[in-house]
Amino acid sequence: MKISWEEHGPVALVIASGEFASDGADALRRTVSDRFVHGARSIVLDVANVTLADSAALECLLWLAEETTRLGGALRLVAPQHAVREAIRLTRLSDRFECAESVELAARSMR
Repeated sequence: MKISWEEHGPVALVIASGEFASDGADALRRTVSDRFVHGARSIVLDVANVTLADSAALECLLWLAEETTRLGGALRLVAPQHAVREAIRLTRLSDRFECAESVELAARSMR
């Protein structure tokens, strides 16, 4: 999985693409943990180009939701495509994640 990010004060935009599986989950945890160390409290996670999401991905998303809440922030998933939506639906975790159709809408929902 490819990961990039932009920092916007207490909110970090993290962009993921490719297969979100074990190695990608580990990389995302490291990336986000580093963003937290540098002052981010909320994460906008753009998953529009994620093509696969497995159980490691879901565990990572749950961890991310818990960490942002613990830090007084929030998590927003942006434009989850079929792979991510289906994994969340099948595991009945839909109520744990807030989604937005664009980065702009996700950022606005955090104000």
